[in-house]
Amino acid sequence: MNSSMHLRALACAVTLGTATQLLLVAPVTAQSSSSSSSSSDSRPDPTPWAPGVSEGLVVNLIGDVLGPGVSEHIGVLAGDLGIMTAIGTGREFAIIFGDSFRGARFGEGEWLSPVGVVAEFDEAGRIIIKRALNEGEKAQQLLNYSHNDRGLTLLPSDVINIDGTLYMQGMWNEGVGNVLRTQIWKSENQGASWQSLGTIPASYLGGKAQLITWELGPDGYVYMMSSGFQRRDDVYLTRFLPGDIGDRSKWSHFSLAEDGTGSWGGRVSPVLSERVSAGEMSLRYIEGHWVLAMFNAETMAIEIRISSDIAIDWNSVPVANVVVAGTGGWGSTQNPDNFTQLYGGYIAPGSTLGNMDLIVSQWNTSNNSRYMSTQFNVKGLDTYFGINQGPQTRSLRTAPGQAGDPGVLQVEQVPIDATTAGPDTDTAIAEGATDILLVPMGDSPAP
Repeated sequence: MNSSMHLRALACAVTLGTATQLLLVAPVTAQSSSSSSSSSDSRPDPTPWAPGVSEGLVVNLIGDVLGPGVSEHIGVLAGDLGIMTAIGTGREFAIIFGDSFRGARFGEGEWLSPVGVVAEFDEAGRIIIKRALNEGEKAQQLLNYSHNDRGLTLLPSDVINIDGTLYMQGMWNEGVGNVLRTQIWKSENQGASWQSLGTIPASYLGGKAQLITWELGPDGYVYMMSSGFQRRDDVYLTRFLPGDIGDRSKWSHFSLAEDGTGSWGGRVSPVLSERVSAGEMSLRYIEGHWVLAMFNAETMAIEIRISSDIAIDWNSVPVANVVVAGTGGWGSTQNPDNFTQLYGGYIAPGSTLGNMDLIVSQWNTSNNSRYMSTQFNVKGLDTYFGINQGPQTRSLRTAPGQAGDPGVLQVEQVPIDATTAGPDTDTAIAEGATDILLVPMGDSPAP
């Protein structure tokens, strides 16, 4: 089976499956994908799409982090996601992309996932890719496997640096959203090579731990927020010690009670469930606060929530919309208020509450002409959330400047033939049962 047939299988799975929402560019409301299923978590009432960037924030579109004239030196011109973590002791950090291609558009050239690069901020605040994360001049697929005719691909959820060791969680998909299992790896040489710490069934935590994000807290625990990878589920909270990152039998889950209190143990209930269909998430601890950036398929926006505590009812935390899909569609200028078919939303190392950079993905699934990871800068989240931090320094920047056009992105649209349907993707591997008790929102925690 040649690579073009593999990619048609992937594109078909996205178009017909979990990304159906993303094909809609200008409806008034966004329906949760769970409304077409028998899930008990379905939300019958549609949630309005976010009307625009939240008032008081200044959001600038800086530019694409891949593409012609930007990333030829690493041999990858198109890719999505863009998960970041600091490496070393200087200004450099790693970026991990998902499905990526040697060519400038989706499906053009060799298909790779995940792909890693080393980057830094330039003097103007733009993210610049310096070299491949792997050994050698060109970026290579970080893990050794082959894509198949059913759209097999490994999509990274998050990467974390703990005392110089990188840990990455990824989801094995046959068609995006059809998760076979998840897996955790570690790298002790700054991402040049990776060692598996084990696989986890897709059914673990009732299927609500497929897509994850994690961060090391000040108390020494790694905190993990998670959801399913179908863009229809709530958000759950887990914690463990760094040494137990590969041993889920030692993970502890948070169960939220009706009064907003909760407890850690074997029971779990969602910490974020109102007006949410969780997509990609990025949890980071910044200036004494927990920051959750998330693509919400209910509102078609990249949302940010900030709290001084993590083990809480996150439904009570205010929401800031920082990049939204808008209603103009692909025919209108692409900017923070109209970034069509967006997803992702990953926080850059060195970000402060008042000056935060994100990488947001965009994919025109109708013709694959636009498939990219793009940098945005957000100022004013500290004021928006009523947090007085005083003057802050961007630790990974050389200067606090601002790059790019402060509002628009000119998008080249070149249709690509992706009409051939791929094979059926219903078959998945057998998985073991989970020993975790999943309880609905409102149940009391275990004693």
